[in-house]
Amino acid sequence: MNSYFRLLKCEIIKQRKNTVRSRFTYFSLLIWPVISFFNAYYIYKPFSAQSKIATFLSSQTSLVVFLIIGYLGYECFWTLVRSALQMSQERQDGTLEMLFLSPANKLVCIYGRVLGSLIQNIWMFFCFSILTVVIVKGIPLAHLIYLPVCFLIVILGATAWGGLMNVIFLFSRDASIVFSLFNEPMHLLSGVRIPVTVFPLWAKCLSAILPLTHSLSIMRSLLINGDIASSLPSLLFWLTSIIVMLLLTIVILRRAEKNARERGDLNFF
Repeated sequence: MNSYFRLLKCEIIKQRKNTVRSRFTYFSLLIWPVISFFNAYYIYKPFSAQSKIATFLSSQTSLVVFLIIGYLGYECFWTLVRSALQMSQERQDGTLEMLFLSPANKLVCIYGRVLGSLIQNIWMFFCFSILTVVIVKGIPLAHLIYLPVCFLIVILGATAWGGLMNVIFLFSRDASIVFSLFNEPMHLLSGVRIPVTVFPLWAKCLSAILPLTHSLSIMRSLLINGDIASSLPSLLFWLTSIIVMLLLTIVILRRAEKNARERGDLNFF
């Protein structure tokens, strides 16, 4: 067990060193999510009280909290898709071959990589989100007891999602289509900036497939409404999606190892 934790720690440190090239990296980690947040905020701010969406965003404070939760969850998930795309750099550096050749647990390596990317890329926007919510006083004090649960929901969901994305890129030499497939569709359909309840039926069916949808639904139900009962259906879907993603990750990883042993060599190119 100690060896697993050491392996996890090494992967987290490796991801930090690979990601941070200069101090300007920290600036970019904050500025782009903040720009996206304010872009969405000023799009919805002029909506009239009769607007269908405005019924879900009854005040400026509720709008800020709704969007902050949405973009925080989105950044957690999306940063891991970007991390998975960097698997091509692992091929060039030779560390991908080392992963297959080493006796280390491959699944632990994958999740270590995921956690390293998540912590490194999200911490600045996380601090911004907490500061913004405190300033606007958007979450009632009684609902703050749900913060640890919400933190666990988004971290576990993003980690399972990131593990699946990484093994998909591990199995394929060019899985860049996944990068495009899960960018704008996930941004739109997961309820990041538009309540899922206003979608047509076909869009609701697509959004139900994405684990981010259920993570955001749970977080908003607990932090904004303080309603545990209404979050139970989303929690059930969330748990199901976590299990499915974990099983898919294990299956795809084993197939990737088998494919590397049968068809690969010391150089994947």
